[in-house]
Amino acid sequence: MLISRFYSSNFDITKKRKSISKHIFNKTNLQILSVLLLCLYLLSNTKKLISSSNFEFFNELLINNGFVIKDIEIQGTKYLNKDDILKVVSSYNNINIFSINVQKLYEEISNNTWVKQGSIKIVYPDTIKIFLTEKEPVAIWQDKFGNKLISKSGDFILEKNFKNFKNFLPIIIGKNAHKNINPILKILNLQKEFVKNIWSLTYVNERRWDVHFKQGLTIRLPSTKIRQAWQKAASLNENFRILNIGLTEIDLRNHNQILGKINVDKKLIFKKRN
Repeated sequence: MLISRFYSSNFDITKKRKSISKHIFNKTNLQILSVLLLCLYLLSNTKKLISSSNFEFFNELLINNGFVIKDIEIQGTKYLNKDDILKVVSSYNNINIFSINVQKLYEEISNNTWVKQGSIKIVYPDTIKIFLTEKEPVAIWQDKFGNKLISKSGDFILEKNFKNFKNFLPIIIGKNAHKNINPILKILNLQKEFVKNIWSLTYVNERRWDVHFKQGLTIRLPSTKIRQAWQKAASLNENFRILNIGLTEIDLRNHNQILGKINVDKKLIFKKRN
């Protein structure tokens, strides 16, 4: 192992030649040292043009001496498919490790919609370490085109398998719901136990939210003073168990009143009358 070359999303890149000259004498044998010094000399001499044949010769020479990607380490992934990252890195398998444009490689990796930020570290002679921070999925947006995974900032995360996410993320519906989901989720999550029962939210007229529960209850929230209305709903559930008494709707759009609808089984009423 020679040295490491590091790249992060803030483009903090150290100078390659200084790092190599500092460590190379203790890490390589005389033969590889001679090859590297010659290559660095040619690459750094901007007044001379390097022919394609010369580049291919030195590229092949370095690859044959082990200076090519062999080990790829990816850290920080939870949902992201690592194979997608490996496919990007594999496009660099035919060049020596010194020729890799680390900034370009990072930009290609960050095209994956799961990637929020990250960094890349090249450890000579043959290892690339990739450190990633994923976007946090908060909801599944449903529109006429299908399902889309949404991050806190409202970005789309391209994901084919929604099965696992449907178990713990709410479904959101409505025009521009994905752009406005984070503020309402912050309010809803203030009531941890209550929010566990939510299965979907509807963004109504791009002004306010209807909250739909697994038990069949819908709570209509106002467009203003949303936090107070949500606290009122949580208090009603704590005192009266509104999720389990057959209510189908609680309307909190008017701050001065609470309107409720109950599920009436008409067949049961008819049976009792007769």
